[in-house]
Amino acid sequence: MQKRSDLSDVQKGMIIGFRAKGGSISETVNFVNCSRAAVVKVYRAWQYGTIQNQRHGTCGAPRAIDGRGERRLRRCVRANRRATAEQLTAQMNQGATKSVSSTTVQRTLLRMGLRSRHLVNAPTLTAVHRQDNARCHTARSVCAWFEEHQDEFTVLPLASKLTGFKPNRESVGPPRSGCSRHGSSTA
Repeated sequence: MQKRSDLSDVQKGMIIGFRAKGGSISETVNFVNCSRAAVVKVYRAWQYGTIQNQRHGTCGAPRAIDGRGERRLRRCVRANRRATAEQLTAQMNQGATKSVSSTTVQRTLLRMGLRSRHLVNAPTLTAVHRQDNARCHTARSVCAWFEEHQDEFTVLPLASKLTGFKPNRESVGPPRSGCSRHGSSTA
């Protein structure tokens, strides 16, 4: 049987996976062929986060806002939910030895999951767009399109065995020549 120090990363991963899946200590010992103490120590070390991938996060420059800075930024956001990135940057740089830019603060907020909750979706406000987005104008253009493509649609007869449905003359009558809204014709 192998001790904890003799285990490879693959065997440690097998121990962690087997225990996380719900296997008992004895089953894990038989599966990996190592000591009980090794199974307990490896799994406990993984639970409390002391086993990590050695190559994780070692590439690139160190972050301008580290874990402690993120906690400070989170406190600033909680204090003022409506603060802009520039205001948060000023608060972060107020007593800091190393200043950060507003772009860094914005990126950190997004990485932390702190973003606006509502989507800002406003139509453009030029005269042409205002006219196109007007309710009567869009209704008029839809009716005009249906009148142009009227021959492409087929009106099917109603099924005679529908229960509880009493067709009136307007629903089964011939199509009207103009599109009307509130009784006024727009054609």
